Amino acid sequence: MFKKADLKKFKEIYRKHIIKDFPRGERSSLNNFKKRITSKNEELYIFSENGEEKAYTIIANLDNNFILVSFLAVFKQYRGEGIGTKLLAEIKEKFKAKKGIILEVESPEDAISEKDKIIREKRIKFYEKSSYKMLKNTKIFFGNISFNIMTLNNKDNIDEKEIANVLNEFYLKTSKRYDKTLSFRVIEG
Repeated sequence: MFKKADLKKFKEIYRKHIIKDFPRGERSSLNNFKKRITSKNEELYIFSENGEEKAYTIIANLDNNFILVSFLAVFKQYRGEGIGTKLLAEIKEKFKAKKGIILEVESPEDAISEKDKIIREKRIKFYEKSSYKMLKNTKIFFGNISFNIMTLNNKDNIDEKEIANVLNEFYLKTSKRYDKTLSFRVIEG
């Protein structure tokens, strides 16, 4: 089951999981996240199975056409059980009316170790198994962390320039309204 969570649940997930699952440079502070969640720019969803919470994702509505899966993680004790694949299927179903779903994946070529590079490559293969495709020319940088962009097209072919523009608008709005410390660059082409 895939269900939207409230702010109280978000705080719990942030404290128990997000701060462990994502390095400081890849996540906002709890305060900035709270602002983004309460303003409805981003929403937390919990994936449950057999009455147990097993994974979470934070999704941003970028405009009328796209969503951004900005965070996705399976709880540690459930990894390797196909939960991530089920969660991606739920996301695809829920947002099938959108033109496309966008993911950010850490760039393997910028990994700090061979182990980190292997983990990043495995993540990309995982998304590719769920039909996500890597954009060839678009990257996003948060400080010194670079991300490749992957998309799942629900409608027509997606123009890479359109994706770059949508991401740029979202992060510009986010940095102005909620997180003045957010440093980003969207590189297209």
